[in-house]
Amino acid sequence: MKRTLLSAFVLIFSTSAFAQYWGTQNSGFSTASRGISGLEVFDSNVVWAFAYDGGSTNPPNVQEFTKTSNGGTTWTAGSINVGNPALTITNISGVSATTAWVGALLSTSSDGIGAVYKTTNGGVTWTAQQPFSTAGESFLNFVHAFDANNVIAGGDPENGEFELYTSSNGGTSWTRVASANIPNPQGSEYGYNAGYYAVGNNIFFYTNQGRVYKSTDKGLTWNVAFTGSSYGLTDFGGSSVNGDMAWSDANRGIVMKKTFTGTGSSATPTGLEIYRTTDGGTTWSSVTFTGINASNKINDITYIPGTNFLVATSTSGGSWKSLDNGTTWASLDTGVQHLAVRCSDVNTCFSGGFNTSSTAGGMFKSTQNLGVADVKKTKNSINAYPNPTKDFVSIKTDKKIVSSSLLDFSGKVVSKGDFSGKADLRSLEKGIYLLKVEFVDGTSAIEKIIKE
Repeated sequence: MKRTLLSAFVLIFSTSAFAQYWGTQNSGFSTASRGISGLEVFDSNVVWAFAYDGGSTNPPNVQEFTKTSNGGTTWTAGSINVGNPALTITNISGVSATTAWVGALLSTSSDGIGAVYKTTNGGVTWTAQQPFSTAGESFLNFVHAFDANNVIAGGDPENGEFELYTSSNGGTSWTRVASANIPNPQGSEYGYNAGYYAVGNNIFFYTNQGRVYKSTDKGLTWNVAFTGSSYGLTDFGGSSVNGDMAWSDANRGIVMKKTFTGTGSSATPTGLEIYRTTDGGTTWSSVTFTGINASNKINDITYIPGTNFLVATSTSGGSWKSLDNGTTWASLDTGVQHLAVRCSDVNTCFSGGFNTSSTAGGMFKSTQNLGVADVKKTKNSINAYPNPTKDFVSIKTDKKIVSSSLLDFSGKVVSKGDFSGKADLRSLEKGIYLLKVEFVDGTSAIEKIIKE
C-alpha cells in the first residue's frame, strides 16, 4: 500500500476575525467543505490547487482542482479525469492558465499503479504521460514543472534506485535519472506523496529515513542535504516523530522536527525543533526560536523565495511569520484553519482552507507586503536620520544595539551596519530599503529608509 503523510484532516469552523494579512477568496468548488489538499504557486498570478473532502468521517476520494491566472481575483474549479476514479491525486503543478500536471496512483494497491497526467486546455482533459507501473515497487510521489518544458516526476526506489524521470519537452519524452546521479537508498527508504519542495531550479524531497535529497539542476543530479538521524528525526512522516522543510534557494533551508505522544486524532504534540542551513546542507545548526511552539501544531512552512522571510500555518488554527530566517516568529492570525501555504514574492502568499459553497471561501491571499507590515508596527522604536539620505543613516535609540542591516523589499540583506549605530548606503542604488535593528534584549525594530 502506498505510504502517505500523516495529516489531521478535520474541518474546524471558527468565528474568529481574520487578521489583516489574509484576505478571503472563493476557491470555486461546487461542493461545500472542500479542503485544499495542496497548492503550487507558479508566480504571483498563476496558482493551481487540488481538493479533498473535509466534511465527512469516511471521506470519498476526490479528483478535483481549482486554478487562478489572475492572482486569485477569480478561481475556476474542475475535475481531474484520469480515467479511474479510484486513483489518488498526489500533487498538482501548473505553469499557466492552460497547462498543468498531476500525479495519480492507486494508493490501495501494493503494485504501485499510477502515472503522470498533463492538461493543456485548462483541466478540461488530462492525458497520461509517464507511467509508474513496476509491480510492488513503482510508487509515484510527485511531479513538478519548473516551466512549460522542464518537468520531473519522482517515485520510490525501483530495482534498488530511486525512480526519477526528467523531461525537457513538456513530458513528450522522459529520461530516467541515472543511478550514478543520485545516492543509493538507505535500507527500505521511500518518499511520501507530495513530500517535496521546489524553488527556482532547485528541488528537494524527504524520506522515511529522515533524509532530504537535493538537486540544483532541475533534477538531473542529486545529493543528500540533510541526514535526520543526526538530530533524532528518523522519519519525516512517522507517527511519533515527523517533520517538514522549506527552502529559500539552493543555500538557505529550514527543517522543522515535530514529536508526539499517542497516535491519530489523539496524538499530542510534545516538541518542536528547528534546524537551519545557509550553505546548502553542508552544515546545519539548531535554532533557538521564539513565538511558536509544539502546541501550535504547525502544518506547513514556506519561504518567500530568495529571502529570509518565512510563513508557517496550522490546521488547528493560525499562521505566523518570521523575518529573520526562523529565529523570531510573530502571529499573522489566530483561530483560522490553514491547510497549506506557498508564496511567490514578499507581496504574494496563498493559503488553502475550506469552502462553505462555490461562492464562499476556501482560499486566502496576503493583502500586504510581509516586511512592510512590520515597519508599521515598529516605526517609532527607532529614529533613523537623515531620511531620505544619499550616503549614511544614523540610528537613534535608547536601547543597546547588537546589529543592524539593510534589506531590500525581497528580504535580502544588502548591507550590514556597524555597532556604532550607522548604516552605509553609498553602494546601493536609489530606492526604498528596510533598516532592521536588533537589540541586546532580544527585540528588534524595522524602519523604512529612502536612498536618494
